[in-house]
Amino acid sequence: MDEEFDRAAGRYDLLTRLNPGYHDALAGAAADLVGALPDGPLVLWDLGCGSGLSTSALVGAAGPRARIVGLDASAGMLAQARAKEWPAGVSFVHAPAQDLPTVAAAELDETADGVLAAYLLRNVPAEQRDEVVGAIVDQVRPGGWVALQDYHVKGDRRAALTWSAVCRLVVTPLAALTRGNPAIYAYLRRSVLDNDSTGELEARLRRAGLVDLRWSTPRGWQRGILHTVLARRPHEGEAA
Repeated sequence: MDEEFDRAAGRYDLLTRLNPGYHDALAGAAADLVGALPDGPLVLWDLGCGSGLSTSALVGAAGPRARIVGLDASAGMLAQARAKEWPAGVSFVHAPAQDLPTVAAAELDETADGVLAAYLLRNVPAEQRDEVVGAIVDQVRPGGWVALQDYHVKGDRRAALTWSAVCRLVVTPLAALTRGNPAIYAYLRRSVLDNDSTGELEARLRRAGLVDLRWSTPRGWQRGILHTVLARRPHEGEAA
């Protein structure tokens, strides 16, 4: 799907602006993550950073004290991100999340304080998600935090029906009006329906050793559809 994301990159920000609550939800996830971290300089990963919207949310939450590395598998999305103005501490890397261990060794001399991964795991093959979650945990220092945000409707009939209706009545027509790439929006609908349930994701996070899981969902049409989970890597010697 990387090529489809490349094709959609030029209109991605426009369509997200038409999605009520999209930017507020990203800002909320970034604020929750940064709020859980100590004062002082921070090192943060933004995994699946896309066009940089989640990166911008992290900059807004952490300010100039953060070194932020954005990673994405789509060259087109990263071109959009790099074209924006950023503080000196922000950089971007073109790589899939599966390559995080190799990229981290090249980019950083230390483990990160926190990781934001918005709309990432849904785009990772299901059989590779445990591996990616494990790699994320390995790149966070003990006591650090991970925030994941995505659409999860599996196992919730009402949420799944609402999601399908929104795609049919809103997303697909808007994509046509804005001359968006229809393939990426058809994929969006399917991938959300097939994505992990919240229970399945929680099990993945716990298998990777994360603790103190904190779930939230916004108000409005996305309630019960969009979910954010904040989780902590245990301190050394702390039971998982």
